[in-house]
Amino acid sequence: MKTNTDVIMEIIDYIEENLTENLNLDKIAYIANYSKYHLHRMFTNVVGCTIHQYIQRRRLTEAARQLIFTDKYIIDIAITVGYSTHQSFTLAFRNLYKESPQVYRNKDEFYPIQQRFVLNLNHQIQSEKCISYANMNYKQRRDEINSYLNFNINCEVKVA
Repeated sequence: MKTNTDVIMEIIDYIEENLTENLNLDKIAYIANYSKYHLHRMFTNVVGCTIHQYIQRRRLTEAARQLIFTDKYIIDIAITVGYSTHQSFTLAFRNLYKESPQVYRNKDEFYPIQQRFVLNLNHQIQSEKCISYANMNYKQRRDEINSYLNFNINCEVKVA
Protein backbone atom coordinates (compact mmCIF):
# COMPACT_ATOMS: atom_id res chain seq x y z
CA MET A 1 0.00 0.00 0.00
CA LYS A 2 1.26 3.45 -0.90
CA THR A 3 2.14 5.91 1.83
CA ASN A 4 1.20 9.58 1.67
CA THR A 5 4.76 10.45 0.72
CA ASP A 6 4.70 7.89 -2.12
CA VAL A 7 1.52 9.47 -3.48
CA ILE A 8 2.96 12.97 -3.14
CA MET A 9 6.17 11.99 -4.92
CA GLU A 10 4.10 10.57 -7.80
CA ILE A 11 2.21 13.86 -7.92
CA ILE A 12 5.49 15.80 -7.89
CA ASP A 13 6.68 13.65 -10.81
CA TYR A 14 3.46 14.40 -12.69
CA ILE A 15 3.75 18.13 -11.99
CA GLU A 16 7.38 18.22 -13.12
CA GLU A 17 6.58 16.35 -16.34
CA ASN A 18 3.65 18.67 -17.08
CA LEU A 19 4.88 21.96 -15.63
CA THR A 20 4.05 23.91 -18.79
CA GLU A 21 0.52 22.48 -18.99
CA ASN A 22 -2.63 23.89 -17.41
CA LEU A 23 -2.36 22.28 -13.97
CA ASN A 24 -4.76 22.79 -11.09
CA LEU A 25 -5.85 20.98 -7.96
CA ASP A 26 -8.99 19.52 -9.55
CA LYS A 27 -7.07 17.97 -12.45
CA ILE A 28 -4.29 16.60 -10.25
CA ALA A 29 -6.76 15.20 -7.71
CA TYR A 30 -8.68 13.49 -10.52
CA ILE A 31 -5.49 11.95 -11.92
CA ALA A 32 -4.34 10.84 -8.45
CA ASN A 33 -7.84 9.51 -7.65
CA TYR A 34 -8.11 11.51 -4.41
CA SER A 35 -10.56 14.15 -3.32
CA LYS A 36 -9.10 17.60 -3.86
CA TYR A 37 -9.55 18.40 -0.16
CA HIS A 38 -7.67 15.33 1.02
CA LEU A 39 -4.95 15.77 -1.60
CA HIS A 40 -4.53 19.44 -0.66
CA ARG A 41 -4.03 18.57 3.02
CA MET A 42 -1.70 15.67 2.22
CA PHE A 43 0.44 17.71 -0.17
CA THR A 44 0.69 20.69 2.16
CA ASN A 45 1.63 18.42 5.07
CA VAL A 46 4.42 16.66 3.16
CA VAL A 47 5.78 19.49 0.98
CA GLY A 48 5.10 22.49 3.20
CA CYS A 49 3.16 24.56 0.68
CA THR A 50 0.01 24.17 -1.41
CA ILE A 51 -0.02 22.54 -4.84
CA HIS A 52 -0.79 25.93 -6.41
CA GLN A 53 2.15 27.58 -4.63
CA TYR A 54 4.48 24.74 -5.59
CA ILE A 55 3.48 24.87 -9.27
CA GLN A 56 3.75 28.65 -9.46
CA ARG A 57 7.11 28.73 -7.70
CA ARG A 58 8.49 25.91 -9.84
CA ARG A 59 7.37 27.68 -13.03
CA LEU A 60 8.86 30.98 -11.93
CA THR A 61 12.09 29.32 -10.83
CA GLU A 62 12.35 27.72 -14.26
CA ALA A 63 11.67 31.13 -15.81
CA ALA A 64 14.40 32.69 -13.65
CA ARG A 65 16.81 29.97 -14.80
CA GLN A 66 15.97 30.69 -18.44
CA LEU A 67 16.32 34.44 -17.91
CA ILE A 68 19.89 33.97 -16.72
CA PHE A 69 21.08 31.03 -18.83
CA THR A 70 19.39 31.76 -22.18
CA ASP A 71 18.91 34.71 -24.52
CA LYS A 72 15.21 33.98 -25.11
CA TYR A 73 12.79 36.88 -25.17
CA ILE A 74 10.90 37.35 -21.92
CA ILE A 75 7.53 36.70 -23.60
CA ASP A 76 8.86 33.41 -25.01
CA ILE A 77 10.00 32.36 -21.54
CA ALA A 78 6.61 33.37 -20.12
CA ILE A 79 4.77 31.21 -22.64
CA THR A 80 7.23 28.32 -22.19
CA VAL A 81 6.58 28.17 -18.45
CA GLY A 82 2.81 28.34 -18.80
CA TYR A 83 1.81 32.01 -18.72
CA SER A 84 -0.45 33.27 -21.49
CA THR A 85 0.51 36.95 -21.35
CA HIS A 86 3.60 39.02 -20.66
CA GLN A 87 1.60 41.01 -18.09
CA SER A 88 0.47 37.99 -16.04
CA PHE A 89 4.01 36.59 -16.09
CA THR A 90 5.62 39.88 -15.06
CA LEU A 91 3.12 40.36 -12.23
CA ALA A 92 3.67 36.82 -10.87
CA PHE A 93 7.46 37.10 -11.27
CA ARG A 94 7.54 40.47 -9.53
CA ASN A 95 5.39 39.15 -6.66
CA LEU A 96 7.79 36.27 -6.04
CA TYR A 97 11.19 37.74 -6.89
CA LYS A 98 10.36 41.34 -5.88
CA GLU A 99 11.67 42.68 -9.20
CA SER A 100 10.72 42.55 -12.85
CA PRO A 101 12.05 39.80 -15.12
CA GLN A 102 14.18 42.35 -17.00
CA VAL A 103 15.80 43.68 -13.81
CA TYR A 104 16.41 40.10 -12.66
CA ARG A 105 18.04 39.23 -16.00
CA ASN A 106 20.26 42.30 -15.86
CA LYS A 107 21.59 41.25 -12.43
CA ASP A 108 22.86 38.03 -14.06
CA GLU A 109 22.57 36.02 -10.84
CA PHE A 110 20.37 32.93 -10.64
CA TYR A 111 18.80 32.10 -7.32
CA PRO A 112 16.13 29.40 -7.33
CA ILE A 113 13.12 29.99 -5.14
CA GLN A 114 11.64 26.51 -5.49
CA GLN A 115 13.68 23.56 -6.66
CA ARG A 116 12.03 20.22 -7.35
CA PHE A 117 10.90 18.69 -4.06
CA VAL A 118 12.71 15.42 -3.32
CA LEU A 119 12.89 13.00 -0.41
CA ASN A 120 15.72 10.66 0.43
CA LEU A 121 15.16 6.97 1.20
CA ASN A 122 14.38 7.79 4.83
CA HIS A 123 11.77 10.32 3.68
CA GLN A 124 13.75 13.21 5.09
CA ILE A 125 13.38 16.44 3.20
CA GLN A 126 16.34 17.29 0.99
CA SER A 127 15.04 20.52 -0.50
CA GLU A 128 13.84 23.62 1.23
CA LYS A 129 10.14 23.82 2.03
CA CYS A 130 8.98 26.68 -0.19
CA ILE A 131 11.71 29.02 0.98
CA SER A 132 11.11 32.63 0.09
CA TYR A 133 14.47 33.98 -1.03
CA ALA A 134 12.84 37.36 -1.60
CA ASN A 135 12.72 37.87 2.18
CA MET A 136 16.44 37.14 2.60
CA ASN A 137 19.33 39.51 2.27
CA TYR A 138 22.08 38.86 -0.28
CA LYS A 139 24.36 36.96 2.13
CA GLN A 140 21.52 34.69 3.31
CA ARG A 141 20.54 33.93 -0.29
CA ARG A 142 24.15 33.21 -1.25
CA ASP A 143 24.57 30.88 1.74
CA GLU A 144 21.32 29.03 0.92
CA ILE A 145 22.31 28.66 -2.73
CA ASN A 146 25.81 27.47 -1.84
CA SER A 147 24.31 24.96 0.57
CA TYR A 148 21.97 23.72 -2.16
CA LEU A 149 24.74 23.52 -4.76
CA ASN A 150 26.99 21.62 -2.38
CA PHE A 151 24.17 19.12 -1.81
CA ASN A 152 23.03 18.66 -5.40
CA ILE A 153 25.29 17.40 -8.16
CA ASN A 154 23.13 18.11 -11.22
CA CYS A 155 23.10 21.90 -11.29
CA GLU A 156 23.67 24.28 -14.13
CA VAL A 157 26.45 26.70 -13.35
CA LYS A 158 27.15 29.71 -15.52
CA VAL A 159 30.86 30.21 -16.05
CA ALA A 160 32.01 33.64 -17.18
